[in-house]
Amino acid sequence: MSMDVTKARVILGNLRERIEIGDDGKFRLSGVITQSELNALELFAFDSSSKESSLVEAASVPVTSTESPESNVIAFPSGGFADSVETRDPVELDLTTLLLPDVDSNYRVCMDFGTAMSKATFVKDDASGFEHVQVLRLGIPGDQEQIDEVMLVSSVFIDAEGLIWFGQRAVEQAQLAPEGRNLRMDNIKRALSEGVLGEPVPSAFNPTSEDLTNEDVVLAYLAFFTWAVNQSLKQDVDATHVSRNFARRFAMPCFPRANAKIVESKLKILLGEAQILSDTFEHEMNSGLHLKDFLSACEQLRSQSRNYDFIKCSVTEPLGVAGSLLSWNSSQDSLALVVDIGAGTSDFSLYRLNVVVDEDGEITNATAGEVDKTARGITEAGNHLDKLLLGHILKKAGVSSSDPRFKVITHDLERSIRDYKESLFNGGVAAVTLKNGESVEVTLEEFLSLDTVGAFEQSLRTTLIETLESSHPDWIQWVRANASRYLTVVLTGGGAMLPMARKLTEGFVTAHGISIPVIAAKPFPEWLSKDYPDLEDHYSRIAVSLGGARQNTISSMGVLRSTGIGIGGYKLDRFQSRGS
Repeated sequence: MSMDVTKARVILGNLRERIEIGDDGKFRLSGVITQSELNALELFAFDSSSKESSLVEAASVPVTSTESPESNVIAFPSGGFADSVETRDPVELDLTTLLLPDVDSNYRVCMDFGTAMSKATFVKDDASGFEHVQVLRLGIPGDQEQIDEVMLVSSVFIDAEGLIWFGQRAVEQAQLAPEGRNLRMDNIKRALSEGVLGEPVPSAFNPTSEDLTNEDVVLAYLAFFTWAVNQSLKQDVDATHVSRNFARRFAMPCFPRANAKIVESKLKILLGEAQILSDTFEHEMNSGLHLKDFLSACEQLRSQSRNYDFIKCSVTEPLGVAGSLLSWNSSQDSLALVVDIGAGTSDFSLYRLNVVVDEDGEITNATAGEVDKTARGITEAGNHLDKLLLGHILKKAGVSSSDPRFKVITHDLERSIRDYKESLFNGGVAAVTLKNGESVEVTLEEFLSLDTVGAFEQSLRTTLIETLESSHPDWIQWVRANASRYLTVVLTGGGAMLPMARKLTEGFVTAHGISIPVIAAKPFPEWLSKDYPDLEDHYSRIAVSLGGARQNTISSMGVLRSTGIGIGGYKLDRFQSRGS
């Protein structure tokens, strides 16, 4: 117990003032017992070096705690003072999902674990082949509808009392923490790509004495994500037809092939464990989960291997996007550059997409191959723009590092910078009020004119050219050989609508000394606009999960080192459109 004895005595003194004498002559305490008060009680009750500590018999006085939905019983016999509270009950895993019968194969969910936001889509096929699509409203159980109804904030925060908070609740709780302490974890997905799952979480993010690894944090968030999916299925879909062991796929970033296999295997296990944890902690997931309880459950989960047959397969993010664009009614043979501008990275990959539909409308082939040496990513993305905007605001307000309140002002601004960026790009202006009371207004025109923002735009263009230059020249020649062909650029991710992203789909691009025309994939595919027009505003962000949940998915042909493309017979009209 890491509490100073003097501090504990002060806390207990205040607690003592709240004790009242009941009609039966016994002492009772009404209201909320805080975690600090519990810690103070435990310090004296369980410290074996204290000769004055003793446990007292319990009276039937339930006291509601904000730290747990369960009631604690406090003992206050007449003439005495409580030295203790009940210890926490051991965690009992809920493994009932593993005992459920096989589910209907006609429906599935694809989960897209995002750097900033996570998404999930449910698709059910009917007898006629029609796909019933439901983008799950994760924001409702996540209590963040005011931010986004269909996306879940990818954040984790551990407070000083040892409670884990997720999503928007993590953001809110972090804002209540003292400046510079108990930092929020916002880029937890990167632990998968950087191979640091086994490394301990720094003390700046873990203020407790518990041993905690990056893998624990990733699993904790995936449990919350899974919980939100389960809750959304209950509210958005007929729950009587969706069992908790519903078949699910999951989106995979484009890692090098060796790393991809490792991450895919790890995610299959983590997502299976996440379902068990979401069942076990169903009532605590969005109200503060005890870190000790979570780690106890993890220890039990890892004590033996289990099969999570409901975790089916992965879908790479570019192929998920491509699968969401297709109507699956006609053959396709095209060259597409997928550009995913997310929060942490902007990823580029060039694909040859080949779909063959026979005369009876049957799909006989649906494959895509990644053109050799064309997968690459840069760290300039949504978060990079956040930093540029933050720096511009501080400079415009005249706040420098020499300002005595620099850290306080900066920390406060960092909490809201994403909201200001959204206002800037959606409304053309961001009105900012700093912690020192200074007000600043930034227009989109002035922000886009900054040299640093121009450098970001140039970095995207340079990476696009480098991606094409890395391919064999035959791929560019194939596009050039026919005047009706274009390089189709597919924009996706949270930054798909940024003006510097849209410029990538305009005009011509030169690679291997050959100039070829560029065209944008349709920002909203025809098959969706007909049956699901309400999805248009969210499409660029939910394209991966939507494509991954469909009955037909595009299988990977692996890496393509040569074109293997013949002459003639190419249809690009359903996959692309002129203009952005």
